[in-house]
Amino acid sequence: MYTPPRRSRRRTALACALAVTLPLSLALTAGPAGAATNASRTTVTVSAGGGYTIDTSGPHYHFAGSVGAPVDHVKHVSGRDGVGAYHEVDFDYTAGGVGRGSGIRAYDDKPVVLFTTTYRQAAANAYPFPALSGKPALPHTETFAGCFADRKFDASGDAGFSPYLAFDASGSGYLLSPASNFTTAVTKYDASGALTSGISSGVSSLPAGFTQRTVLAFGHGINDVYGTWGKALTGLSGKHRPSQDATNTLAKLGYWTDNGATYYYNYDKSLGYAGTLQAVRDDWKAKGLPMGNLQLDSWFYPKGPNAVWDDNPEGEYRYEADKTLFPDGLTAFQQSVGVPLITHARWIDPSSPYHQEYKMSGQVVTDPAFWNDRMQYLKASGVDTFEQDWLCSHAQPDFNLTDRAAFLDNMAKAAAANGLDIQYCMPLPQDYLQSTLYDNVTNTRVSNDRFERSKWDSFLYTSRLASALGVWPWADVAMSTETQNLLLQNLSAGPVGVGDPIGKESVANLNKVAEADGTIVKPDTPIVPDDATYVGDAAQPGGAMVATTGSRHGSLSAGYVFSYARAVPTPKPDTTYEAEDAKLSGPVVGTDHSGYTGRGFADYQHDSGDYVEWNVDVPSDGTYTLLFRYANGGFAGRPLAVTVDGGTASTQPFDTTGDWATWSVQPVVVTLSAGHHTVRAATTGANGPNIDNLGVSAGAVTVPTTEDAHFRPADLGVTGKAYVYDYFSGTGKVVDADDAYTAQVTRDGSYFQVVPVGRSGIAFLGDAGKFVSLGKQRIRSLSDGGAVNATVAFAHGDGPVTLHGYSPVPVSVRAAGGSAGDVQYDAASHLFSVQVSPGHGATVAVTVTRR
Repeated sequence: MYTPPRRSRRRTALACALAVTLPLSLALTAGPAGAATNASRTTVTVSAGGGYTIDTSGPHYHFAGSVGAPVDHVKHVSGRDGVGAYHEVDFDYTAGGVGRGSGIRAYDDKPVVLFTTTYRQAAANAYPFPALSGKPALPHTETFAGCFADRKFDASGDAGFSPYLAFDASGSGYLLSPASNFTTAVTKYDASGALTSGISSGVSSLPAGFTQRTVLAFGHGINDVYGTWGKALTGLSGKHRPSQDATNTLAKLGYWTDNGATYYYNYDKSLGYAGTLQAVRDDWKAKGLPMGNLQLDSWFYPKGPNAVWDDNPEGEYRYEADKTLFPDGLTAFQQSVGVPLITHARWIDPSSPYHQEYKMSGQVVTDPAFWNDRMQYLKASGVDTFEQDWLCSHAQPDFNLTDRAAFLDNMAKAAAANGLDIQYCMPLPQDYLQSTLYDNVTNTRVSNDRFERSKWDSFLYTSRLASALGVWPWADVAMSTETQNLLLQNLSAGPVGVGDPIGKESVANLNKVAEADGTIVKPDTPIVPDDATYVGDAAQPGGAMVATTGSRHGSLSAGYVFSYARAVPTPKPDTTYEAEDAKLSGPVVGTDHSGYTGRGFADYQHDSGDYVEWNVDVPSDGTYTLLFRYANGGFAGRPLAVTVDGGTASTQPFDTTGDWATWSVQPVVVTLSAGHHTVRAATTGANGPNIDNLGVSAGAVTVPTTEDAHFRPADLGVTGKAYVYDYFSGTGKVVDADDAYTAQVTRDGSYFQVVPVGRSGIAFLGDAGKFVSLGKQRIRSLSDGGAVNATVAFAHGDGPVTLHGYSPVPVSVRAAGGSAGDVQYDAASHLFSVQVSPGHGATVAVTVTRR
């Protein structure tokens, strides 16, 4: 439900003289700063001359600044808000001839500081508070910018509308961000070099009574700092952070028709659009697949001056189902498919009659009457989730102090009044922060259209931003046949949605995600990069990605690790020939992606007929390896036909490298005679990769395909002995939880389930048929006090569940409320498995003991 953006708080004000030392943490001094410490060991001092300092002990950081004028009317305030108990120094001063009231609040048991400043009169937008001229000198920063809040390490310039994270090689750091007025608030450096937080210079003046707040969080561990910061913002706003199954969109497996899906502006002409989607539903049902919801993208409403559904580049003419696609209306269609709908929205077209009917700003409607009317229409049509797209681009109001907030406020309020939740798409960094004001903004897109290998990094890093702020990340549509893409969707703990053609679904993969009723079996939290990956990527990008999440059952924690290679070392060739110096027939020389050698790379322009041709020389007869250095940021291979001296073509895959700035090598072993040869790489029906150079080496060269990845089970919450299970190979190993575990991972990704070896000596892996084997939707409870006791939940329609795990000796299994089959035990791997079937109830109590 919608909640106001402010929570009431209890405050007690005590007037203090300038020289009084404040109890429990805060010191105010007229001369040199005195100090007192609270339970969180944060010390705040304010001097009579206007200087202020904040000193923390976890870690030891010193921040300093000045309001640039003497202070008076100083008060010590204590109280409790949604973050926790606090003590605060409030004070008045004059800046630019305008009275200001400001405060610095330190929380008694949270590593958080809150700055507040209020303009007593209308004033020019100037003299932001805080302005931190002194701050820890940490080597790295992370900020976010642009569509989907793309993360940047050590970016030059200002953070802008982004939170500002600074951290060191240990992962300790601090994060500064706005805590109010998110749509206009910025973090930037002033002319003196001080780090400031205030309102964008695009707003020239501020009204009397205007208040801006800024939050500072700090701690050991980047993920912990993000978590502390995000909980502080939702604590201040009063947002109820939604559970992972709070809505149908979050809880159930879905089918999507957005960009990259099979039926995006495309349908079976013999069935019609509605008939095509009904056929998808029927196909799923025939295969026993549980479709929980159905997304309708921008194709479903009329657009542009001609008010037609397929005018894809244009904005909304009216926000309603197109009558040529849905002649019986949206309600009738929803009833025909029998599942809740998710409906997409974009900006308002210049030709739309809404310009005359409602109050607008820029290309969006801010009028509450519009939002109330359209949300009532969606509710009556069986819609559960409203997706607002294009937030970083066309769906923009005019930039001023109020309009973007009014646009998002009225949207959220009307949706909440009609029982709808909201998904943001193409959000800017400030939109992620703005979501902390709305209970019903439950999920948000975190990566660009059509989820695939090249989006993995951005998905993981922006998931950290989104999840910190209490919204579940959505990766975007993939095909169910793409195991790793589907697995990462599942590990996001947010929505899972696919867009396969009719009849092309992977039933096996979808059953690894959801139960028979469509309930997604999830980890507790979204998967995000671990602290070591943050530090490594900031210092030297390109090492293996290690991303983690987990499931916790009482005192037992289990971890899920997805890791993939990003910089597999490549052999140095004997001789190198640059592509830009070769004969280019079709390809052009490109320089728009980093990491190439020489003056650029060859960028193929056409699906067929383009080629790059080199002249090479070898000193003697024999075997040679041609090493094509290339980048392929697409989601599939881009094969090229390789020929030598015009001979028989050898088609090589040139598999995806995950990003256009990530370079790999495609080897081709050939036999050459001494002397001169021509080598050609030509497109054969699909556009090619970018080719940087051709290397030639004597002999058959082996190109590495893996990279070392490292993680510690203890960092996943697992203590003592741990069992690390390689999901794709079906093998595992017992390790000490405090020791680093090293695995060789590929570009396609490796997946590990990390579970404790309990007091019984057994490592219980959970449901062998699910990606998230110990997710609470399947394993309701788990303990090990000398025997493994697990409560296994069954959805309506579920058949037997195969449980598995590790034990050094064979095990016995008992089942109460259901039945257990014969235990299978492999004496070589020490892995056991057993089928458990439900009885008349929804759960079965399973006990596993060593024989």
